[in-house]
Amino acid sequence: MTKNKLLILTATHGDEDFSIPIVQKIQKKFIFDWQISNPKALGKGVRFTDKDLNRSGPGNYKSKYYEERRAKKLITLAKKYEIVIDVHGTVSNTGCFIILSDPNWKNIELAKKLNVENVVLWPSLMPTGPLTQFIPNSLEIECGPKNDKRTAQKFEQILENYLKGGPKKLKQKFYIVIGKFTKNTKKPMKDFIKFTYRGSSFYPLLVGQYPDVKCYMMQMLNDTL
Repeated sequence: MTKNKLLILTATHGDEDFSIPIVQKIQKKFIFDWQISNPKALGKGVRFTDKDLNRSGPGNYKSKYYEERRAKKLITLAKKYEIVIDVHGTVSNTGCFIILSDPNWKNIELAKKLNVENVVLWPSLMPTGPLTQFIPNSLEIECGPKNDKRTAQKFEQILENYLKGGPKKLKQKFYIVIGKFTKNTKKPMKDFIKFTYRGSSFYPLLVGQYPDVKCYMMQMLNDTL
């Protein structure tokens, strides 16, 4: 890839630094740019300092909040690139999957170029939201469990395969987020495995990631998108 074509964002949340050594390693073999998105939170080992950076787009240079100023700076920078990948980590056992916060056809086609099985359409209906909601031709790669060596290895394989233009071997499945599940249930849930509660079925996402949400709920879409 030529310089200024690809930008990779890491540590958008300061407690999701697993991707940094992987990106540094792969940059020795391929040409691309990368950024630590939230260096202040990373330095403190916290998710964010003032506000969630990945809910602070489109940002504001004049904001009193660090993450809103940082969001504006990152989005402005990212628009100079043809492709942007924002890397995230979760404690949930999700494996590596793609999130499209702006699921337009261009972003869907970008997702199809990566050897990632699960693609989640998660459109934001709010005026503020994830960085990729405001960056053209971009997507998030979410990886979990974030501190598992196998997760890191899988992400490295995905990124290297994409950069060298390798074949896509996995058949992709497309999902869309439809809400939150907050009910108490003793029945175990697994990410991307159909779950039925009181006669209604959905696919769980980010099981156990947030204390006030059991998981997010998804429906599977036509896999010919």
